[in-house]
Amino acid sequence: MTPEERENLRYSRGAQNPVEVEEQIMFSLLPDGKQMRLLDVGCGIGNISLELKKRGYQVTGVDFSEVAIRQCLLRAVNAILSDMDHDGLKFPDKSFDIVWAGDVIEHVFDPISVFKEISRVINDNGCLLLSVPNDFNLFRQFHILFTGKSIQSNVYRTAKQCKHHTFFSWELLEYMLTESEFSINRYFSFLYIPRTKYQTIINSKMIGRLFGRTFIVRATHSTSNLPLC
Repeated sequence: MTPEERENLRYSRGAQNPVEVEEQIMFSLLPDGKQMRLLDVGCGIGNISLELKKRGYQVTGVDFSEVAIRQCLLRAVNAILSDMDHDGLKFPDKSFDIVWAGDVIEHVFDPISVFKEISRVINDNGCLLLSVPNDFNLFRQFHILFTGKSIQSNVYRTAKQCKHHTFFSWELLEYMLTESEFSINRYFSFLYIPRTKYQTIINSKMIGRLFGRTFIVRATHSTSNLPLC
């Protein structure tokens, strides 16, 4: 089964793209400007796109699942079918003020190529809002050490597939963004302690690298002098 077929089957069975804590943090990083053009990369069935529309943004979604795109269109979300790994982003240069990439970059096969495509379609003063998992926090490292299990072990046992193709650390994320001519100007991490109900949002890079479950960043072009974000 191809990745596209797996995603089509998953969405056919009712999979959702819920608004969670990470997305709430990303909402707080949005620039305060109505009618800005926003691209939702990996939009799924459009739950987050709809919320962004409610906030006044001109939203276009892109996903590689035909089933997801059909559901977007039925819900009045402007969305197009595209596999970023093969097709890039099918938009002219500088088409958008904002690109939203929540929980998607870890799923592509060539993150730097996708980041460069995102950089291409963002206008000179626009920004990227991004979340990726922190695969090397201490909780995960201790779990690997004491259980001997791979990061992907549970996913293979439940979904019978590899969902994440890049395992992100802060160093790797920063390197990839720099290679794609982005500069990080805002940073948060979502901290969740396994087996407890404790969760919090932190903006310390050191604590985030050690304990954060997810990195959330806002980045602009390195050469931008007057960013909108």
